[in-house]
Amino acid sequence: MSADRKKWVLRSQDPEKSGILARFLRTTPLVGQILLNRGISDHEEASRFLGCRLDDLTDPFLFKGMAQAVERIRTALEQGEKILVYGDYDVDGVTATSLILLFLRDLGVSAWFYIPKRVEEGYGVNKDSLRKFREMGISLVITVDCGISSVEEVAFARTIGMDVIVTDHHEPPSVLPAAAAIVNPLQEGCNFPFKFLSGVGLAFYLVAGLRKGLRENGFFANRQEPSLLDFLDLVAVGTIADIVPLSGINRILVKAGLGQINRNPRLGLKTLLKVCGVDEGKVESSTVAFRIAPKINAAGRLSDAGAGVRLLTTDSITDAETLAGYLDVENVERQRIEERIHLEAEDQIRSCGYLEGRKSLVLSSPQWHPGVVGIVASRLTERYFRPTVLLCLENGVYKGSARGIPGFHLYQGLSLCRDLLLEFGGHKYAAGVRMDPANVDEFRERFEKVVTETVSEDDFVPVLTLDAPVGLEELQVESVARFQELSPFGAGNPDPVLLIENVEISQARVVGRRHLSFQVRQNGSTISAIAFRMADELENLAPRMDLAAVPEIQSWHGTSSVRLRVRGMRAAANPAV
Repeated sequence: MSADRKKWVLRSQDPEKSGILARFLRTTPLVGQILLNRGISDHEEASRFLGCRLDDLTDPFLFKGMAQAVERIRTALEQGEKILVYGDYDVDGVTATSLILLFLRDLGVSAWFYIPKRVEEGYGVNKDSLRKFREMGISLVITVDCGISSVEEVAFARTIGMDVIVTDHHEPPSVLPAAAAIVNPLQEGCNFPFKFLSGVGLAFYLVAGLRKGLRENGFFANRQEPSLLDFLDLVAVGTIADIVPLSGINRILVKAGLGQINRNPRLGLKTLLKVCGVDEGKVESSTVAFRIAPKINAAGRLSDAGAGVRLLTTDSITDAETLAGYLDVENVERQRIEERIHLEAEDQIRSCGYLEGRKSLVLSSPQWHPGVVGIVASRLTERYFRPTVLLCLENGVYKGSARGIPGFHLYQGLSLCRDLLLEFGGHKYAAGVRMDPANVDEFRERFEKVVTETVSEDDFVPVLTLDAPVGLEELQVESVARFQELSPFGAGNPDPVLLIENVEISQARVVGRRHLSFQVRQNGSTISAIAFRMADELENLAPRMDLAAVPEIQSWHGTSSVRLRVRGMRAAANPAV
């Protein structure tokens, strides 16, 4: 989407309040203003936000079902039962599976893991795998990042002598599985105050509750108690990758986890960082989102997500190098497939006239790869700012991924089409669907009708929110470095986007495949800028522009400088004479 289609909105500025807040926190007024923009004006709340203390984490036993889950696992430990951790194939599921598996092994438990293959088995718990593990003697299954909709499968497990504990952060259906325990903050009657945990965040709370329960029962009287700090790196990776809000508890967990990755990364992550070309000690949330997570995700999208679990749980340098190399190769293949699907989807949009008055995109092809359509759906949603569903044919059924926009609750919208769907699940911004091929055309029209009747015209215009206006001379290395006090950045706590008006553009050129690089000058100050995936804007550049940009610090051979990561550009409203 061209930058000029976005609505630029500058947040209300309050120099007096931001100055008072800045003095209390001993930071800059600009940081104070950004905190106000995040809805943080109370001094103590601001201190907690910047401090991110692990002591502020909420008691795990506020979760409905936590006491039952802990008691069932404790019984399994006492009776020497075999336990299976059943996960999902995305990064959140892989890290959650790894976390619980490692914790159980630290307790001396006989534990296995299983993640279904996306293409052959699809999402969630399936009966064939349960039957296979029951034959191996497994009597307790702990699901992570899945299971809340597995009513039939959990009932089947009980008939063959298996108990299931469900931990899942997805939207609960009206009928819940008859599990030994369900830990989900969104279920009715759950008093846990924070509702936006990732699957791995929920897994962390499960082991926290389990450790507390075991401690109170004297389990650690003659054995070492596992440190929960050892698992925060996994929590950070999965939480960032799952794009849940980096606020509240998530912010505390991710900040601590990133610190652990930078101080002492586990072998699997250390090896993966090397493959990614990332220097140790310099991992930020963006590093996880754009460098680490895609590689872990790739195997689950194309083949076997178990490779990610084995990488994150191995103590063997040889195995770590082999697995990290495998994930890197899989990611390159994923990129190739993604580009092909994206080009074909764009061709469908143009040839079928989907942009002529339609408010949604429902695209399909029997040749598309089921493990990659979700990424392409996200890219199309970002570009065209419409709820998007991409479908591919699998075993005679159309299966796909859906992505939403802020003004439309995707899960609720799909629920109004449930009679046309074999299965669906997800949340406000992302979901999965399955449907009979005969229903695709009717679904396309029904979904369009739902979107049209639900969303206002203004909701189809993406908003570019600006935190504060600044002059280029204000963006020095020292002042920009203070922004790191607000990190980690991501969903719910976005990078500070600043308005820099009436700057002179020079040396503009296309770099890479779709990026625009140029120099920005104002009042004697010059800073380099990069606009990712905005190469098409080269022909729209005026001699003077207004920029919406995120300042960041680059280091090269020991020298630091400021660079602008451009989010939007427009011709200056009042160009200097």
